[in-house]
Amino acid sequence: MAEPLARRLTDTWAEQIESGFILGDPSAPVETRLINDPASGVTFRLRWLPHRNLRTDTAALESRGILSPDRDESVLYRDPRDPSGHHCFLCPANIRVCHPLEELVPVHAAGRNWLAGANFAWLAHNHFTVIAVEHVDQSFDRRVIAAMLDLHAQTAGEFRVVYNGAYAGATIPWHLHLHATTDAFPVEELHPDRAPEYLTPVRVFAGAGSLETEVTDYVIGWERRDPEHHRVNMLVASRGGRPMVFVFLRDTRFTIAGHKGLIGGWEVAGDYAYSDRRDDFDAADIDAVRAAFAEIRPPAVGMDRDR
Repeated sequence: MAEPLARRLTDTWAEQIESGFILGDPSAPVETRLINDPASGVTFRLRWLPHRNLRTDTAALESRGILSPDRDESVLYRDPRDPSGHHCFLCPANIRVCHPLEELVPVHAAGRNWLAGANFAWLAHNHFTVIAVEHVDQSFDRRVIAAMLDLHAQTAGEFRVVYNGAYAGATIPWHLHLHATTDAFPVEELHPDRAPEYLTPVRVFAGAGSLETEVTDYVIGWERRDPEHHRVNMLVASRGGRPMVFVFLRDTRFTIAGHKGLIGGWEVAGDYAYSDRRDDFDAADIDAVRAAFAEIRPPAVGMDRDR
């Protein structure tokens, strides 16, 4: 039997599909291409997800009831640092005004209150954005990895948890959030001993030690090397019933890959979603994947070899 939180999330996902809040048809087969990397032993996954093209189409979202056409823009909170002037898409009060169909599931993890909402422009099955109730920055500290591990544990390992550091795939750097999904990521195949062969710097934490402490020390060490540019993507998953943490080293100056565009946590974990570049999806091969990773690899990396 599923753990209570996992059951609540999967039930909510099904309800949000039925209500029409979820774009596309998550139950339909997804056009997928698998590309093996012999060096690391990881099989990268490329998927065609055209429904994601609608996520910025205001008229389409309004017509489907995903975005309220009656929303009062004057009451929406905007972070003064956002040069676009857009309202914060993750503030709960804004969500209630803009997305009346969205159901937010309360979660308490690592001493902080969160709300999990189904991602209408989903990247995976049971894809939730888990947002901090308070409007705080998308900055790493010990409570971030603690919350990831706690959320993973509360779902008995059914849900993977993803964190994108600010400007390392996060689209809203001023509101702390995680992602969660029941779908496995290709990088979960990676054996820790083969991490140096992976296409981008990754450190795999597993075993009997204190994951929270080890990951915190490692990430803080990386970010302190260059506070302006160094960030991380992280994934918490399980192997053999025990949690594993994958930490991908990132540099905010290297986030775009030519044939793919923005590279975030999903991509560095081996899962490439295409929604508007069909030719690139059809043409991609292992050389294209390697080239993309070469473009976003941080310069002068040494910590990925610190074992």
